[in-house]
Amino acid sequence: MQLALLSSDILMLGLGTAFASLMRFGQIRHVEAIKDFGLNLQFADLSAVIIVIAIVCLWYEGLYDIDRVFWGTGEYSRVARGLSLAVVVFIMATYALKLPGLSRGWVVYVWGFGIALVVLGRSVVRMMLSAARRRGHLLRATLIVGYNEEAAELITRLKADTSSGLQPVACLASSREGTLGLQFCTGDVECLGAAGDIRHVLQARNFDTVVIASTAFDPDILSRIITDLRGFDVDIELSSGLLDVTTSRVLIREISGVPLITVRGVTFSPAKRFAKRTFDLVVGLLIVIVGMPLWILFALMIKLDSRGPVFYRQTRVGRGGEQFGMFKFRSMTDGADRALGELAAANEASGPLFKMHDDPRVTRVGKWMRKFSIDEFPQLINVVLGQMSLVGPRPPLPQETERYSNFHWRRMEVLPGMTGLWQVSGRSRLTFDEMVRLDLFYIENWSVGFDMGLMLRA
Repeated sequence: MQLALLSSDILMLGLGTAFASLMRFGQIRHVEAIKDFGLNLQFADLSAVIIVIAIVCLWYEGLYDIDRVFWGTGEYSRVARGLSLAVVVFIMATYALKLPGLSRGWVVYVWGFGIALVVLGRSVVRMMLSAARRRGHLLRATLIVGYNEEAAELITRLKADTSSGLQPVACLASSREGTLGLQFCTGDVECLGAAGDIRHVLQARNFDTVVIASTAFDPDILSRIITDLRGFDVDIELSSGLLDVTTSRVLIREISGVPLITVRGVTFSPAKRFAKRTFDLVVGLLIVIVGMPLWILFALMIKLDSRGPVFYRQTRVGRGGEQFGMFKFRSMTDGADRALGELAAANEASGPLFKMHDDPRVTRVGKWMRKFSIDEFPQLINVVLGQMSLVGPRPPLPQETERYSNFHWRRMEVLPGMTGLWQVSGRSRLTFDEMVRLDLFYIENWSVGFDMGLMLRA
């Protein structure tokens, strides 16, 4: 894997220097005469020099450690820092060698193209690695240390998303197993004993990574486990317990010799609400205008298929418990709400939700529209009116909120959305509480970029 990263960086840096010469001089193999030295300076040779310096600086930034390929923006910032350092070293070298007349514009182009292309190349390598891991290749045998809810959640998430490369295959019970219960991880992975046996387990079995669930242990036991891992060639990962917080909000720093985790707060300030509203309004109006011919076609299909209005307006609960009329293309027979009570026994969802796989009230055109979520399009009217957002928690029915706890009501702190995190998460048959947790995760980690990413996945 390190060879793939190195090859990608060399190739992209070579392309970057070639583009820089083309932009600055109009040709790739530019030669510049230096009269004081009586020689011709070939920029192709300078390219080789700066590539070597850049590779050394990228290595200095730790960018050939395979685990850092998945650092996301952290990796990109290190690429920028490494190549900036390389440019500084290169310029200092030219001054030390007293090479006058070196094009500063060329150096700037090399720096800009280098960062952009190296990041692009590493993105391709990361995509290839993720694809290989999804097929079950290049996975690292992982030992989960802990036996509580956090450990069980870690196992579930790592098994569901193999792109991290960590494959949980066994676990060790924690010091709190008597109070936290013994069955959290049973059935998911094999339990090889207690955390105190970790040295014997690592000697008997081959593991590449050890992940410790921090909430499963008292601080002194946690320190002892880390001490027991000395001398073993394994990567040690310590879970923070912050399973519902994105890494962009987390900062680890040392205060008075103690490593502390800082979690940046998230609030929907007036500026953020304005940004979200502007994004919703601009994108919503654009979709409505562009899609108007299709709206007319869908309306004709609905009228020809069954009696009743084209649009269906249903009372939903929005931000802060305020009710509004949500628009949809009618996908059921006219008056379907009145038959809901008769179908209550066939409900397949948990909590206050109602779901039924083969709902007899759905029309032929309605089944097709629901399959492709076309019936949701008229909710753009609610978005333009400011009652909904493009992305957010789904708006509940009034009767559903009658069973809400204070925890459930937290999902209504923002405008409801046409789509949301749990709809695009790829996870089926979520419980209602799991849906709420994903909604709260969205609220606590919101950004315009997050909205755009979810819309592209919808």
